[in-house]
Amino acid sequence: MGESNVSLIQNYKYLLQFLDCMMAVKVICRLCKGSFPAEDFKLHYEFKQMVCPNCYSGKTQKQQQKVEKKEAVSKPAGWDQVDEYLEKASRTKKQEEQKAQFTKIPGTDQVMCKCFGCKFSFKYNPFKKSPRTCPFCNADIPKLKTFSLL
Repeated sequence: MGESNVSLIQNYKYLLQFLDCMMAVKVICRLCKGSFPAEDFKLHYEFKQMVCPNCYSGKTQKQQQKVEKKEAVSKPAGWDQVDEYLEKASRTKKQEEQKAQFTKIPGTDQVMCKCFGCKFSFKYNPFKKSPRTCPFCNADIPKLKTFSLL
């Protein structure tokens, strides 16, 4: 009687493993050629096709840009630490400009947020931090650091 229960449990365990393998259908992304579970794919508004989570968030494009930058970066003769500092300062200034733009809506606690990624304008509640992402392109909203708008 005990041996039949053990074999029944093992058969059940193998059945669960088989079903688990069947449920996780892998699909190859058309952009990055990576293999991901089918349930993780999302419809991208720009590419107009289903893409993997990495391509949806832009990670693969950023990686490709980094590779291209490494190949293209060649410093001219006479490049020194001052030039490095100035280049880094200009990059950080550009990044600050590229973040979402907030404007106060008079008479309410909300602010109008303009997404940098897609230029979509929407209302944002900084106290509830709602919505957490852009409703159009699903990009993260940066934290509102200036309290002058509140």
